[in-house]
Amino acid sequence: MLRRIGAALVAVGLFLPYSPDVRVIASVWHNAAEVLFQGLPVLLAFVYVLHTFAPPLARFHQRHGQGLHGALRMVYFVLAGAYLATATAGRADWPALGPVLAALVVTGGLLYWGQGRGSKAERFPLLLLIAGGVPTVAYFIETLRAGALAYGGWVFTARAARAARCDSGHSSWGAGTAG
Repeated sequence: MLRRIGAALVAVGLFLPYSPDVRVIASVWHNAAEVLFQGLPVLLAFVYVLHTFAPPLARFHQRHGQGLHGALRMVYFVLAGAYLATATAGRADWPALGPVLAALVVTGGLLYWGQGRGSKAERFPLLLLIAGGVPTVAYFIETLRAGALAYGGWVFTARAARAARCDSGHSSWGAGTAG
């Protein structure tokens, strides 16, 4: 039940304002770079929501978990490399180097922590959140530094961190509870 509530919060967080007049769902479809590096994590969040609420999709992920897990790890490393490259290049419309490094530490730590905990198919929902977490954490820190974070960003980001702890079954908040 807790996982379903969290997935609903992720879905709602995509439509709430992340910063003044910016809604995540509408702000990532302007050009190819935004679609690839910001739209893809939004799609991963939707896949997580669908995985939680659609049992046939969850069974598909369970059945093909090993291959999906490998592909999603590749997506994570591509996104991590892209965000690191754009942050070091100093593009004005992307997060700075500090927030990106913090995001890579958080998501890389979660990725490392999840290794060996359950099968690859069981870790798939956690990996969905980790792969989408690079821009989520980077933009969260960037908008927090600017003082422009609205309630939608808090819901989306807090849920991503919470779900990452809960999906592995090793959480201090309701350990072992599966939705």
